[in-house]
Amino acid sequence: MAGYTYRIDAFMGLDQSRDESLISPSYTPDAMNMDTSDGCLAVTRGFSRYIAAPVPEESTSGIDCVCFFKSAAKKVPLAISGGFIYTYDHGSQEWTRAYAYPLVLQSRHYSTLMTRIGMTDTLLIADGANRILKFDGSDFSLFGSSEGCSDVTVSCVAMYRSRLFASGNYENPNRLYYSKLPGSGRTIEDWGPDEYSPSVEGGFVDVGTTSGDPITAICAISNQLLIFKKSSVYRLIGDRPGNFTVELIKSDSTFVTDTASAVWRDNIYYVTEGGLHCFNGVDAAPMPDARMIRRLMQGADTSDTRMATAGDRLYFTIKKDGESRLVEYDLVTRKYMQYGGFTLYDITAEEGELIITCGTRCLEIWGRGQDFDGTPISAYWQTPLTDLFDKAAIKTLRAAALRAESPSGGPLVLETEVGGVRDVYRAALPEGSADVLEIPLKNEGRTFRMRIRNETGGEFRIVGGIELDISVRRRTE
Repeated sequence: MAGYTYRIDAFMGLDQSRDESLISPSYTPDAMNMDTSDGCLAVTRGFSRYIAAPVPEESTSGIDCVCFFKSAAKKVPLAISGGFIYTYDHGSQEWTRAYAYPLVLQSRHYSTLMTRIGMTDTLLIADGANRILKFDGSDFSLFGSSEGCSDVTVSCVAMYRSRLFASGNYENPNRLYYSKLPGSGRTIEDWGPDEYSPSVEGGFVDVGTTSGDPITAICAISNQLLIFKKSSVYRLIGDRPGNFTVELIKSDSTFVTDTASAVWRDNIYYVTEGGLHCFNGVDAAPMPDARMIRRLMQGADTSDTRMATAGDRLYFTIKKDGESRLVEYDLVTRKYMQYGGFTLYDITAEEGELIITCGTRCLEIWGRGQDFDGTPISAYWQTPLTDLFDKAAIKTLRAAALRAESPSGGPLVLETEVGGVRDVYRAALPEGSADVLEIPLKNEGRTFRMRIRNETGGEFRIVGGIELDISVRRRTE
């Protein structure tokens, strides 16, 4: 009988790209609400209230959109729910209904853009059912005019080369509108022609030829505008109408909703039912590691996906088995993690922090607090099922050695599955991680795996990996 040490040197993230017997022990085929940002394994930080007061509930809708008006003088949080827009007053610490849409679609998606009209900081809100709405920090008014050819219903807005671009008109689903170039009395509210200076005029261009492939989203980076259609992707390049060029990038794309894209370091990231994709300025394709969350994305609903970047993390939401999931992608270390156990409505970034809205109808700040705004966090990490690439050998688990700590004194629960037999071990953890904790184990089989989890929302942190002491023997021994 020979001794063997099974080591997990560091903890990384999800890897569902291959059969779990083939993946590194540092990765997991299944985990929830864990933090591996420093290579250690810890229960994730939760979220707490960014604004204490909940958004008023005047309909059965959740929070359809949350955004911020920002100028040099003030910052105003806004929340849209059931066709009502609420603004938050920091003085009274209350939400006030500030606007009601005359027409509300069943699919309530809102495209928001902070820009300037003339010398006025303005927040634009497009919803696909009504004219673009503008907010100057105090009052709401309708954007555009019939004289400026800009009293058009659209669902998506973006700024590119100092012009406003818009799309998602129901009657003209392939049409991409653009404004005049601001300056010399011109503003982005004018989308009409200019006979004296065609290089600064507004107008539109039709992208593609069939109404069965409508524009669903637009997103701008420094040198081009990406145009998502129902089954294709185009880009617009150029800096004035005379040299605007629309090019087909991909003819076999899957649907990208208008809330499912974000920009980081001049790359456009977006989510389809096939996982995380990236447009790097040349090609729109799945991320090289998109299959790391292959099982998570199978059967997931991305029709209401929201996406945001906060610091060097990218976050997006999906619906999986009828439940909300928040997926985190570390843009530096290139690893995924998932979070759940709460209802998610919308997400946005504010000053490098992720702001979410959930079942509390409050704006919550992610990564603050030890629970989900009062709800205990249930967290687990599962190691890959392995036969140690020695299928004929019988493995006997002897002990697990680890350094772990729990500021709250909560236990660590270790579940083993050896040859199909499950056992549960509970270990009280110290406040510090200087000492090595040994947990005696039992049972034998040809394959094994572990599940590490918390209990009743308790905290723990495993430092420096885990070692399993294993005896290995042949049937004849």
